[in-house]
Amino acid sequence: MRFPTKKILLLVLIGFIAAAAGVGARFYFALHADSKDIYNSIGKSIGQNSAEYEEFKKQGSFNMLIMGEDNVEGSRRSDTILFTHVDVDDKNVRVLSLPRDTKVEIPGHGEQKLNHAFAFGGPELMEKTVENLLGKSILYYVVVDYDSFPELVDALGGIDIDVKKRMRYTDHAGHLDINIQAGPQHMNGITALHFVRFRHDALGDIGRVQRQQQFIKALIKKAYDPRVLVNIPQITSKLFKVFKTDMSPTLAVQLAGFVQNELGRERIFFSTLHGTPAMIRNLSYWIGDVGSANAFLDVSIDKLMSHDVISNDANDGRFGNLSLSYSSAMDESADGKKQTAGASDDKNTKLSSIDSGNGKDITKTELTSIIRSMSESIAVLNGDGAAGVSDQVASRLQKMGVDVEQTGNAKHFDYQSSNVVYPLNAGAGVVDTAKKLGRLLGIPKNLVRQSRQAFYPSIIIGHDKAVIIKRLDGLLELSIR
Repeated sequence: MRFPTKKILLLVLIGFIAAAAGVGARFYFALHADSKDIYNSIGKSIGQNSAEYEEFKKQGSFNMLIMGEDNVEGSRRSDTILFTHVDVDDKNVRVLSLPRDTKVEIPGHGEQKLNHAFAFGGPELMEKTVENLLGKSILYYVVVDYDSFPELVDALGGIDIDVKKRMRYTDHAGHLDINIQAGPQHMNGITALHFVRFRHDALGDIGRVQRQQQFIKALIKKAYDPRVLVNIPQITSKLFKVFKTDMSPTLAVQLAGFVQNELGRERIFFSTLHGTPAMIRNLSYWIGDVGSANAFLDVSIDKLMSHDVISNDANDGRFGNLSLSYSSAMDESADGKKQTAGASDDKNTKLSSIDSGNGKDITKTELTSIIRSMSESIAVLNGDGAAGVSDQVASRLQKMGVDVEQTGNAKHFDYQSSNVVYPLNAGAGVVDTAKKLGRLLGIPKNLVRQSRQAFYPSIIIGHDKAVIIKRLDGLLELSIR
């Protein structure tokens, strides 16, 4: 049997590195283990007579928790939380991103945000908390050290990511300066770290979850690139610094070989814990839809591959198509035909009592669809003259997920009715966002218009400000039901 030259080179390099690290032939054979070997390693790890091993043999799959450890002002917290389902028998991996602001019960600490579990009790307490949340057992954890993370990305030669919007944030006290331009970017380690940590946009933590998934996809794509072979010695040395885990080194290498040798990229799937934002005791939380999460984790691989699934972004976020169309914070399809499992009671909830301008009702599904499809940032301008009006409107829009770029005063304060304006010669995305902003706020179509003074799709708040604010309060309430 003849092996490709590149594969022989890879095996020689790995064998050399393994021998230098004292692992020798065990490393080589682990990388090329089959599913039976993985079964044996897990049995040795947790005990072949244990209930956990019996469950693993029955299901042919197991779960692990991947966490990114972040040091913020001396406090160690988990900035990235990925519940990962590894199906050895059916050969697929599913990654469920858990927003760090998810409202949970942390054993011994009561109601808290999910990422607090890591600060209170490290990866072990985080494991217990996520097990309680999803009702699924976790066999292993992996902790990624963000301090060493950039070195690994640099060892890979950087990664390529298409940045959707400019990312700008400066924290002088924290010595953090993020400035990433929109468009295709080849990122080094520091820039990639800034990309996954950034959360200062309208979607907050949910936006960061989406970027983390985008980064993971780019990283996996790079790992499949044969050009990384020349950096294998450096990459291997960095891995020891970046990852901490409670699984054995042999099992870790076996799983890496399983992903590389037995899984195509089309069999690695991504999703996010669906849910809604909520303010509880002046703290922002993410109220997760556990039923939707389990629909993604439990659906058969055949249905997942054929797109015949209940959970919307189980296919939209699929790695195989490398699209960036995985679902956003409140996940329903743009046409409203699909919806998150367990959300049927909300689908036809009407917003009728506060409708203004066009006289039409808005359902929760329609509200979500409008916000998701607004591709451009907007401005909120005070055309009434009352102090704080633009900030009141902007804050409500941002809580719903609308990206507000600017607030300020309009050219004058004599607007009787609120208007939506957009620049002359605006692109299709700007015009579409302006029209959807008008629909969202109940602005009549004849008051959605071009303006020489406009630089963004903009809402100018007029003397009917009370109607607009009342409508936004109703929309906000609808969005978190």
